[in-house]
Amino acid sequence: MNRTDIVEYTRNNGGGIGLPRKAVREALDFVIEEITNSVLAGESVKLTGFGTFEVRKREDRLGRNPKTGEPLLIKSHKVVVFRPTRHFWGEEAKKSSSPKTRKG
Repeated sequence: MNRTDIVEYTRNNGGGIGLPRKAVREALDFVIEEITNSVLAGESVKLTGFGTFEVRKREDRLGRNPKTGEPLLIKSHKVVVFRPTRHFWGEEAKKSSSPKTRKG
């Protein structure tokens, strides 16, 4: 599903019934822009029932050039991660999240 699909789905099936395509697209663009700006500012964005976008720092680490096999340093950098809530996965998350027992 892409941005256009989301706009069309919202117009036809969601709460945007009767809204012009342009208005739905602008609202979606605004939401995405605000999430992007917040994450770029280093803030986490929590969407209840969906998940959390946050920035994490990856430390320096040793990697390898895949072509030559030569070791090289991969410098520390920031990455954006998304953690979905259990609600996001629905019933499947409830089934697979049964408590684990210790052996021994």
